[in-house]
Amino acid sequence: MSLFRKEALEHRSRALFGEVRLRNSVASWIITVLLILVMIIFIAGLFFLKVETDGDSIRLLDWILSRGPK
Repeated sequence: MSLFRKEALEHRSRALFGEVRLRNSVASWIITVLLILVMIIFIAGLFFLKVETDGDSIRLLDWILSRGPK
């Protein structure tokens, strides 16, 4: 005699062969897209923004890297 009902065992065995669906809410997709956009803008800013130093214009990334650790 089994501890479980026959229907419960049948349902469990069918679940092993079912399909898995991973779904997120719309809000989590919006937050993910916004974070990716912010990172793209930040990285693009490093390469395309210019900094004026002593009358010379250099890229922001070059200016940050040239300062070095103090």
